[in-house]
Amino acid sequence: MAADNGFAGRKVIKMEDLWPELRGGLDDIFNERRIDKQRYMKLYTTVYDYCANLGTTGEEPPSVGRRARGANSQNTELVGSELYEKLAQYFVTMVDRVYQATVELNDEELVLRYNNFWERYLFYFKVTDGIFRYLNQHWIKRQLDDRREMVYYVYTLGLVVWRDHFHIKVADRILRGLLALLQAERTGIAIDRSLIHKLVRSYVTLGIDDENMSDRSQHMPSSCYKFYEERFERHFLQSTEEYYTNEAEKLLEDNSFTAYMRQVELRLKEEDERCLQCFPQRTRDPLASRCEQVLIRRKIDLYQRDFGPLLEEGRDEDLARMYQLCGRVEDGLNELKRALENHITRKGQDALCDVAAKSPNDPREFMRAVLAVHQRYNQLVAKSFQNEPGFTQALDKAAENFINKNAITDHYAQQGAQQAHAKVPELVARFCDVLLKKSKDNPDDSEMEEQLQDVIAVFKYIQDKDVFQQFYTKLLSKRLIHNLSSSDSAESSMISKLKSMCGFEYTNKLQRMFSDTELSKDTTDKFKAYCRDRNLDLGLDFNVMVLGIAAWPSFTMIQMQLPLQLTSLVDQFTNFYNGQHTGRKLKWTYQHSRGELTSLRYAKKYVFLCWTTQMAILMLYNDQASYTLAEIVRLLGVEKQQLLPILASLHKFDLLKSEDVPPGEELGPETPDRALFTIEDNFQSKKYRVDLMKIQIRSEVKKESEVDKRTIEEDRRVVIEACIVRIMKTRKKLSYNELIGEVIDQLTRRFSPAIPKVRIAIEALIERDFLKRSDTSMNVFEYMA
Repeated sequence: MAADNGFAGRKVIKMEDLWPELRGGLDDIFNERRIDKQRYMKLYTTVYDYCANLGTTGEEPPSVGRRARGANSQNTELVGSELYEKLAQYFVTMVDRVYQATVELNDEELVLRYNNFWERYLFYFKVTDGIFRYLNQHWIKRQLDDRREMVYYVYTLGLVVWRDHFHIKVADRILRGLLALLQAERTGIAIDRSLIHKLVRSYVTLGIDDENMSDRSQHMPSSCYKFYEERFERHFLQSTEEYYTNEAEKLLEDNSFTAYMRQVELRLKEEDERCLQCFPQRTRDPLASRCEQVLIRRKIDLYQRDFGPLLEEGRDEDLARMYQLCGRVEDGLNELKRALENHITRKGQDALCDVAAKSPNDPREFMRAVLAVHQRYNQLVAKSFQNEPGFTQALDKAAENFINKNAITDHYAQQGAQQAHAKVPELVARFCDVLLKKSKDNPDDSEMEEQLQDVIAVFKYIQDKDVFQQFYTKLLSKRLIHNLSSSDSAESSMISKLKSMCGFEYTNKLQRMFSDTELSKDTTDKFKAYCRDRNLDLGLDFNVMVLGIAAWPSFTMIQMQLPLQLTSLVDQFTNFYNGQHTGRKLKWTYQHSRGELTSLRYAKKYVFLCWTTQMAILMLYNDQASYTLAEIVRLLGVEKQQLLPILASLHKFDLLKSEDVPPGEELGPETPDRALFTIEDNFQSKKYRVDLMKIQIRSEVKKESEVDKRTIEEDRRVVIEACIVRIMKTRKKLSYNELIGEVIDQLTRRFSPAIPKVRIAIEALIERDFLKRSDTSMNVFEYMA
């Protein structure tokens, strides 16, 4: 039973003595006969004694020399190998028994039985691994550390034997059975997904190779999946592609394309759910990609074909579905974005074509049409396209296209307007004026804020924001001067929104205008206190606005001789103001001053609301009933061309009459100086308070608009030059193309500078010694301090 190995007191346990004991235990395990704890520990001890008595721990007594140690090592190697080979052969015998039990089964039966065998044998291998743990920890570990091939931990050895002696033999049958089950579920037949999951998991578990054979962790290394990918996944993906290729053709033959998309959406969802429940996570992307290629990429022309009709019909739900599907394939959305941009541009131009035909100069109709289109497609982009940047950009480009170039701008261009492009910013500015001006139709605060936000949504797309700024500034000045704003908070909110979009410089003058109006209230209060302190009787209620010339738009100054009552008041305020400030000069803008004039001339008392210039003319008639045009010019000390529009407003309102002006004829340069204007003694009005300020002469408004547009180019020239200087002061040296690019980039928020204008500005700055051409290249500019 025992042999002397050369060490005192040590005995060698021979394989033929212990194997029957171990085999009996293994037979009980693999035949599912009960093994109690005592029997289990006895089997474990048998393996331990066999290995330990051979010195498998690698320890050696101090008395052992090199020669003896070598002999012991060889014995250890031999006995470890012998036990390992015995166990491996036993596994082969047991696994072959399983194979023989499945030979007569068909594919479906094999799939159903395989899991049962698999789970049982995993348990057997695990129990055996515990019994042979000492062999694992010493002999097998040492072989693995030495990179010995074809040696595995006991549990892994069982998997390798299962794979090589059973699984590979039935692999084709299992694969066919698995694919048949999956295809059956796709046709609506219920299957046990846990069965699929366990089978698929077995492929991963059997993925043993040189990289992972020694891995004892709980996580599968990536190399384990190679067997799964080669033996199952690639066949599964190919089968999936073939299935959906056939289904796609049949669906398109029997259904509309929208129905096809619904089915594709459903199929992709089903495949993803199936993958999550049955397959490893790493299969999810290749499976989705394969389905997407078949159901979407290969049919992308059909998606693109139906996108336009769905837009026309307003099928937002189907558009959202198309977006989701096409977004799953590379570049699948590009053509849809282009189509959306073209569609929105066309819709916007159609809407403004109707406006141009009916009311091209109505800012409310213009904004109504623009907002209707923008809001419709902004909602579509937000809800159906999830604000995807490409679709948002398509909306922005389309809005910029149809807002700045449309039938309205074409209408004015055809009429010979030199700056038809300025009409759009003018219309938006005038819409703001309508919205912010006092009216019985003014919205409440929340609605006002919404409408201001709508204005900003349109303002965003205006290319010539400097033109808008000019019109807005002039209209705001009128609202502030004449106290026509519906709400200071609304005015401030609008300026704040403009500032957020265009910066401080853009709204600097607007904010200073507001400051001037607030300071003017304080100045008026101080003046009244000044008069009270000196017992000065003004004789009337008086309020003044002192406006800084740098912030406010330029006004045409009308010099005229005021009535004595007003002249005295002006002189008193001038003296007060000069005493408060040094180095300042007041210039009175009478044409923007206003007051109330009470008339006792008629049977009915009237209060006329009029401009100071109108008031000066009417108060002349306190002295006599008639004056010639020349006399009025002389008495007021005003130029004839400045007087005529004011006189015309009173003539048109029937306060003054003249037999020298034919009925229906406007006053103009041809009106003779001898024309006699007489006060109308029979004037009648239903209203007690008669507003004369509402009367505007069309020629005056037209002239004002033309003056605005003539100054645009000059303003732009200054802005372009300032921008160039600012850039060159920072960069010092730039090529022509670099400088042009930076100028355009910086000014785009205000307007789109034309390259020839930038070139002219560069040359002008060179002439004025702000820039010079480089000595090495005529195409490079340098800044001169």
